Amino acid sequence: MNYPTRYLALLTLGLATACQSKEEKASAALADALEAQAESPAEQARMAAQKAAYALPPARPASAVDVRAGVEQLLPAEGYLELVSVKGQALHPITISLPPMWRIGVKPGYPKVGPGYKIPFEAVLRWKPTGYVETKPKSALLVLQTPKDSLMRFYISEMSVGSKVVQVRPGEPVTVQGVLYTYLDRDNAQRLLVYPYQDKQVYLPLAN
Repeated sequence: MNYPTRYLALLTLGLATACQSKEEKASAALADALEAQAESPAEQARMAAQKAAYALPPARPASAVDVRAGVEQLLPAEGYLELVSVKGQALHPITISLPPMWRIGVKPGYPKVGPGYKIPFEAVLRWKPTGYVETKPKSALLVLQTPKDSLMRFYISEMSVGSKVVQVRPGEPVTVQGVLYTYLDRDNAQRLLVYPYQDKQVYLPLAN
């Protein structure tokens, strides 16, 4: 009666050992595969891209860049808002999401963000109704950027659209505050690429 019991115990132990051996082999094979993948040129390139995308640039003073050409991209392409003057503030390092049009060519697994700067500014704008309406209006509403949507551009509206507005008159300057977003240019470390507010590539040279 003891022989079958001992036999069954040995058989069970052998099966358990075999199963454990298979699991260990599978784990070892998976670890080897992951290690090989991590050492592959493709994976190393992807990891390098991830690291570069989230590496914040150093903070810079306002004198590091002239923001005028960038702020002009925040004005209507029709030209009815004139940028009289602009004064940029200190450059704040941030990680910025790529605009939708730039994400199309991003490879799977690669970052859809990039390092850059958020640059607050104060500008003086002047409304020139020419080309906007046929008759010369006495006043209108200038739609401003808001903290919720700082990618919004400045423009003139004849009615309140639920955004922050200020009344303006033709030819009279008005002072506004805003934020400009830029990316570090991957092809040239000495310049910034302005967020494509008007679907254009505009660069801002960095001071040494």
